[in-house]
Amino acid sequence: MKKMLGRLAIVGLLTGVCFLDAQRDGAGIAHAREATASERRDGRFQGSYGWDAAGSLVGLGNFVANGVIVFHRNGTLTATESGSLDGTYFTDTFTGTWTLDEDGTGTFTTVDSAGGISIFDWVLTANGQRGTAVSRDTGDVSLLRMERQ
Repeated sequence: MKKMLGRLAIVGLLTGVCFLDAQRDGAGIAHAREATASERRDGRFQGSYGWDAAGSLVGLGNFVANGVIVFHRNGTLTATESGSLDGTYFTDTFTGTWTLDEDGTGTFTTVDSAGGISIFDWVLTANGQRGTAVSRDTGDVSLLRMERQ
């Protein structure tokens, strides 16, 4: 009986903390840290984002993909990918570089495991919690969406 009352007290406490968190705009529970304008300005931005993309590649077909992309403070990135290109499953890894201006816009370049290079224009939204990118490559019509992990 004491164990059950103890568990109920813990559940009640956690429920209260979650309610308090919702009422105080997240003050009670740790959330992913947001990238500030000063971090973007002085090069301290970094972060790990889950991403998904969909589009078409001229001559190759339609695709969907997802993975994780990590923007390192030194201006490099690493990423993983799994997806489907016209119904054929694939996986890949990437390295690359990125820039990010004070207004939250920039570019990043990826190099896949076969040496293929892609360039994207990107923008961070929701104080750095989410972002979108569009491919600048001729023949690639794709939109990439990302969210901070």
